[in-house]
Amino acid sequence: EDAREIAQEAIKAVLPEPAVIKALTAWKTTRPALWEPKGRLLVIALGKAAWRMAQAAGEIFEHRMHAGLIITKYGHAGGPLKGFDIIEAGHPLPDENSVAGATKALEMVSGLNADDQVVMLISGGGSSLFEKPMKGVTLREIQDLTDQLLEKGADIGEINTIRKRLSSVKGGRFAEACGEARVMAVVLSDVLG
Repeated sequence: EDAREIAQEAIKAVLPEPAVIKALTAWKTTRPALWEPKGRLLVIALGKAAWRMAQAAGEIFEHRMHAGLIITKYGHAGGPLKGFDIIEAGHPLPDENSVAGATKALEMVSGLNADDQVVMLISGGGSSLFEKPMKGVTLREIQDLTDQLLEKGADIGEINTIRKRLSSVKGGRFAEACGEARVMAVVLSDVLG
């Protein structure tokens, strides 16, 4: 019984919702502009835990959030969430919906200014689910390359090192697309180290 209780408490400690709530409420004193924004507040959640992370953020930012977007793996959305558009996409191989999600996110951040804020909620799977090939690169090429890397046993660090060279949203490019807006991120990683 004690072992079961310890295991249940350990699982509760690593669930997405408490982690997001803890991170965002910690910003209340260090980033007060987030709590009283002059401009727009956008929340973009990517990854397999994106829906759960967005649910927690939506509760915190309910009246301050201008718009929200969730991009998650097929079957990982828990239903509609007030204020959020939801796009389910491919994992571990990016697909057309991965590109549609990235395109939608880029449209959302277009024209932001220094008064605006973007909160990124990122979890495992985000690198596959959020993709827009660079000019001259096709989605099919990224899919083929990812498939070959997976077959050869490449780890996620190696895969992402190559993916960011072929993507117009990875390697800091999405942050650049946010212009002068303040970009803050909560990242839940399932990669050791």
